[in-house]
Amino acid sequence: MLYRLLQFIATILIGPIFRLRVIGRENIPDDDGYILCANHKSNWDPVFLAIIFSSKIKFMGKKELFENKFLAVFLRSIGVFPIDREGRDLKSLKNSIKLLKDGKVLGIFPEGTRTHNINRKNVKDGVAYIAIKAKKDILPVEIVSTYKPFKKTYIYINEPIDVNKYLNMKSKEAMVKMSDEIFNGIYKKQLG
Repeated sequence: MLYRLLQFIATILIGPIFRLRVIGRENIPDDDGYILCANHKSNWDPVFLAIIFSSKIKFMGKKELFENKFLAVFLRSIGVFPIDREGRDLKSLKNSIKLLKDGKVLGIFPEGTRTHNINRKNVKDGVAYIAIKAKKDILPVEIVSTYKPFKKTYIYINEPIDVNKYLNMKSKEAMVKMSDEIFNGIYKKQLG
């Protein structure tokens, strides 16, 4: 309920300030149970995604955000859950897979942090691992913005990445190739 209220307020207040322009809405799956994967340059990115996607997105957030008790309560109340970016966080991985199998939309920034450098090495294999284990597709989204008020922000929703083509590959090979495709999907416009 809090998520929907904040989504509504953000749509009215923040959407017009950043002049959100969405390209590729037809690529959004009709059913839930997919991974929403986007590049990440600003703290505004999850807000932009929450505005344009009608489905409630369950975002992963770095565990450090949950060190402040008040912020932790707020984040959990809107469906954000912590992940330890330093190693294999089995609890968060299992939670992610369960959310997907329950038909939820999982929001992940595959670079693991905000970054201004477009570099394949920044994309972690964890997203591919989750997609393969849950057998769920990935929807790559590219956010192109100056993050300055009253300048246009473009959100490109690219074609989904079909997990099925990776299921018969060896695990490491599948994760590397899928991560390559994720990188190309979240930077499609900027890479040309």
